Amino acid sequence: MMLSRKSIDQSVSPFYDDWADLKQEIQSCVQQHAGDCHELIAQGYKVYEALRQTLDGLFGSAAPSPLNERERLEFVRNSKSAHAASRQLEQLFMELKKKIARIKIGYPAE
Repeated sequence: MMLSRKSIDQSVSPFYDDWADLKQEIQSCVQQHAGDCHELIAQGYKVYEALRQTLDGLFGSAAPSPLNERERLEFVRNSKSAHAASRQLEQLFMELKKKIARIKIGYPAE
């Protein structure tokens, strides 16, 4: 498959759509101090991992990744603070989105 900016967007957009929905649910959960926030964070973690697998499939060893990604994901999985874990996951998604945008510049539009 010949990669283009459009094909990259089509591959990663569903993950960011899922994350946008989950992010709102997590924020609401954290604000209400509900006890099931870690389940939502675990879902967000799975979305992030699925996005990483997709990027690995698209770009191979050149797949973009945030700084200290493994350590930060480990923190998200093991954090007792739902707020801290959700913020870290949010930062990972944002940083990865910027790196994807940067790498897309080298590909044709269509």
